Amino acid sequence: MKLMSYFQWMCCTFHASAFLVPLNIVKQSSSCSSLHVEGISRSPSESMSTSTSSDVDNKLQLPIIPTLYNSLPNGFPDSQYEQWLKYCDDVDEILEGLVSPAPESFHVIHRAFEEINRRLVLDERVYFFEFPQFTNDLRALSSYLVKSEYALALSLHDSFRWKLVKRVEGGSCIIFPIGYHDVDDNDEMYHKHTTLQLSQMALELATSSQDDPDLLSKVHGIADQAEKRLMLTLGSDLRGRTSSDACFNFALSGVQNSNCLFQTLVSIGIHELVRVGRRASFTATNVLHMVEKFSSSDVRGELALELYNLSVGCLEAKSFADDALIQSLKEGTFGFHSDRPLLWLWRFSARQTKISGIDGSLSHYLTIMWQDVFRDTSKPLVVDVGSGVGALLLNLATTTNKDCTNTTLLKTNQWFDYNYAGAELNQALVNFGNGIVSRDNRRQGRVHFFCLPAKDFVRHLQSYPGDIVLAMIHFPSPYRLTSGNSQLPSSSDVFMVTKDLLRSISDLLCGGTSIGYFLFQTKCEDVAIHVWNDCLSLETMECVPCADPVVDIDHYCNGCQPKRVTAWLNENPSTNRAEGVYWSSKSVLPQRPETEIQCYNHHTAVHRFLFSCG
Repeated sequence: MKLMSYFQWMCCTFHASAFLVPLNIVKQSSSCSSLHVEGISRSPSESMSTSTSSDVDNKLQLPIIPTLYNSLPNGFPDSQYEQWLKYCDDVDEILEGLVSPAPESFHVIHRAFEEINRRLVLDERVYFFEFPQFTNDLRALSSYLVKSEYALALSLHDSFRWKLVKRVEGGSCIIFPIGYHDVDDNDEMYHKHTTLQLSQMALELATSSQDDPDLLSKVHGIADQAEKRLMLTLGSDLRGRTSSDACFNFALSGVQNSNCLFQTLVSIGIHELVRVGRRASFTATNVLHMVEKFSSSDVRGELALELYNLSVGCLEAKSFADDALIQSLKEGTFGFHSDRPLLWLWRFSARQTKISGIDGSLSHYLTIMWQDVFRDTSKPLVVDVGSGVGALLLNLATTTNKDCTNTTLLKTNQWFDYNYAGAELNQALVNFGNGIVSRDNRRQGRVHFFCLPAKDFVRHLQSYPGDIVLAMIHFPSPYRLTSGNSQLPSSSDVFMVTKDLLRSISDLLCGGTSIGYFLFQTKCEDVAIHVWNDCLSLETMECVPCADPVVDIDHYCNGCQPKRVTAWLNENPSTNRAEGVYWSSKSVLPQRPETEIQCYNHHTAVHRFLFSCG
């Protein structure tokens, strides 16, 4: 054997540059097996301290598919080199025909031959024409790991072996031994589509087929194909930031109970940050893109912390200037509740077509069996009518005492002891929220989202056994004043927040044994005044003074008066304005909905008030 082959030299060079952060990992070879990440050494300042995670959540058993992150050999010893020669004659010659990084490409194909030969040992009657998935697997790998001018040539002696040969023009990408023939049937989706493409297909299906009763099962079928693809490719078809794109797409698709898929995608993201994160061509925007989209998918645990720690090194090497963000990544306080991930959710929800409660085809509930929704129905309930992606309720459900400040209007530190229910007309947004819940034991049995019109949802709430302590409506689609967006309600008469709806909400809040609150906020001042007047006219609720009132509405709006407000004031010159002791200039909750964050970033005024009952 050569003292050091060209392949070994490349592998050692690749290893030295790519694997700078060792992890103690108990590697598992079976699909979606439980992978336990041993405690990564950190200083006290780097320990997990976010309010949206717990110590138990921090040490979760992480199910993960084997990928390049946890299956590449450590150090490429001579024994490993001999193992690679078991299924080929000349590693160096093969290396020349593989795409970069060639050692990784070789490793992925070698793993495929390990599986093929394992099956051959178990059953001598295993042939390619009897098991076409093997040829389809090799064809799928060859399509992107083997350079176009080469073909993968197979031979069978005591085992299936491989080499690369020059490909003849118009020839097949795989050359079979004499007596064997190519089989091009029984291929599955994962043979023809990358993991990213599968995630895009799932998202397209989730957002365009909301009336399909089998929607989620079809989305899960695509997710299963993605897991098969990852088992085959070890994540080698997800380069750069694409693992985070795929993760976010699957989360938005409403994939449920699939921590295996999401944690595997995070591990691929870690591998890519180590491999290319410090390169000049991989910009700080790319690094941020990855951590933000993974966080928007609510990935947590040790792998997420490792991703954040790696991103800090990459950002600091690129002289990224946001010290607060870097500190939150170091401390592990960055996550689903952070502004940047929530803005990704706002961008997605803002692109969705508005659905009419009258015209939309919805999943109606004859009766909601609350005992099947929540573990403990005696707990007080927090309600969000028009919950969108559900981020606010998801974050309130994991809020701890330290998130509650003295400036918060709602003087409670019991958010973790409440149940949470949201209603939304868009089934895709509902599926996203419930998908997040399904992967988090802190929220399971405490948070649920329904695809229901507002009035139907409030009607069902009448049967909830416990008290309703807070009902919220955030940024409802405003009605049109004159002309404008055709997707908006034509007038205040068909606006979602009707006086009858407010009366029903008031009845719910006043019917409990404790004080109930109604919170409303919007970025349209005329809508805020309209709902405010309707609440006052009920004479069943009292407006709560706030600690940080809007003293001067023009100053609060930074001297910028939207065209809508101008038109409204022209028609109603003597109207009341959203200012005074009952209009809060600051958020009244320890967490903020994604639309409020978008308004803050764009210096758009938010008009909010709080009523109490009971």
